[in-house]
Amino acid sequence: MPNGFAYLALFAWPLVAWALFRALPLHKALIWTMLGGYLILPSETGIKLPMIPSLDKHSISAVSALIFCRIYAPHPVGTSGNTQVWTVGRTAVTVLVVLLVSSPFLTVLTNPEPLFYGPRFIPGLRPYDILSMISSAVMSVLPFLLARRHLNIPEAHREFLRAFVFGGLACSLPALVEVRLSPQLHTWIYGFFPHEFVQHIRAGGFRPILFLNHGLMVGIFFCLSTLAALVLWREARRENKPAFRWLCASLWLMAILVMVKSVGALAIALMLGLVVGLMGRRLQVLLAVIVAGVVLFYPMMRGAGYVPVDEIYDLALSYSEDRAQSFKFRLDNEDVLLARANEKPFWGWGGWGRNQIFDPVTGRMTSVTDGIWIILIGVYGWAGYIAYFGLLTLPILLFSLHQRRFGPSLITPGLIILLSAVLIDFLPNAGLVPYVWMMAGALAGFVMQPVREAGKAVSPQHRMTSAPRWRPLLG
Repeated sequence: MPNGFAYLALFAWPLVAWALFRALPLHKALIWTMLGGYLILPSETGIKLPMIPSLDKHSISAVSALIFCRIYAPHPVGTSGNTQVWTVGRTAVTVLVVLLVSSPFLTVLTNPEPLFYGPRFIPGLRPYDILSMISSAVMSVLPFLLARRHLNIPEAHREFLRAFVFGGLACSLPALVEVRLSPQLHTWIYGFFPHEFVQHIRAGGFRPILFLNHGLMVGIFFCLSTLAALVLWREARRENKPAFRWLCASLWLMAILVMVKSVGALAIALMLGLVVGLMGRRLQVLLAVIVAGVVLFYPMMRGAGYVPVDEIYDLALSYSEDRAQSFKFRLDNEDVLLARANEKPFWGWGGWGRNQIFDPVTGRMTSVTDGIWIILIGVYGWAGYIAYFGLLTLPILLFSLHQRRFGPSLITPGLIILLSAVLIDFLPNAGLVPYVWMMAGALAGFVMQPVREAGKAVSPQHRMTSAPRWRPLLG
């Protein structure tokens, strides 16, 4: 049960956001409003009102950012230059956003029947649920839309990478405290532990959770922080600027990542760290395209048997029997949940746990959902899956088609690598949090930006010189 300070911190965050927007350039204020709220505010804490998403750390940060971006947003720049990518990208993004927001309508209409599993009763979806599901979808995609409009320049991408590094460095000492003493900071400050404590006992020690909802989220965040430091190191060397500090930061963050005991995040960091450190921008983008393609079509490949799950299981078994059994448990659940999703493939089963598997006699839930992909397909069907993962992968594909236009900088390809790391993590985990949407939105806005000659970007205007202009986010 959250204490009073948890709710005070949560609902005081708009004041913090206001201070950030007054003190910092707009793109920095937007980044730190969202990322700071994610790292600092309490997890699993909020107020649920009828027909709107819960007022929690994600929604309050996003709404605060929206309000102050509207107030302090610069005037729109011109639209001269090569607009081919901008037109195609804008159309594709608009279609995917509309699909994401509208698909819950058909999900509700196709799920009116109640479900019975022994003593368990799950109601059918009602017209009331349409507004609730659509508002949740809008809140999910809001960080994408904000980043697409306000983080669509290389300077913002550089600041995003710096924010990951500074955020990782700031969290490193608290993480070490929890590694040594057990994950207690959330309990000490906010009065409760947001997950199951037993899942954070690892390898004779502890996995930190900080103020996130699971230790796995801590692991992938330190993975991204490590990769961001490596990108900034490579770019500083390319620009003949001081680079040693970024190398030291990457080594420190990698050491922290080892100690937080997240094997998947560590493997991703090692693999993509070599890519960032040794490969040029074209090979980095090519790898990102391969990752995006595999993730986008993973459910079909998984269902058709093209994913080498047996080989991966044998590899995990050679490392740890416990890890191998955990992997096997996930595979078994994916199989039954995918079969369940295929019963309503287009629009899914909707909420209330209708996509889960239950014992027909006792009514006990027998399935466990881990990967975000199986959750999206089960709840929203293929329409929702394509909308969500289309928005997350489209910027990578568009950048790869026209990367010669964007100059030699490694900053934006580096941000693409970070997004690829998260996409890989989505296969076993469900960490679709606001900063992921922001990365995708920042990249989408960049490749769609019409005012850019080859390798040149428009300089940002960080402050209004006259009254703010109110514009639709999709415009």
